[in-house]
Amino acid sequence: MKPPTIDFYIIATINEQEKHIKVAQLETTDGVPYYACFIGETEITQLRKETYGKWEQLWGNLDNKTIQFIGLQIMEKTTPP
Repeated sequence: MKPPTIDFYIIATINEQEKHIKVAQLETTDGVPYYACFIGETEITQLRKETYGKWEQLWGNLDNKTIQFIGLQIMEKTTPP
């Protein structure tokens, strides 16, 4: 049985503008979670936390500082209290 899709919203600064970003948790075919990020209906990036602890961009063109910031917000939303 496939787990339910997790969707949530975060706020991040992109190109010096504050943006509301919808994040959808997805899985690779081998079950590793990754996160698609959208502004409106437009997908801007896909991120994954690597085994060495750093967030990496699978697709998109965000700078590393923004990637790590979004990654921290994703962790806050997806880590149980």
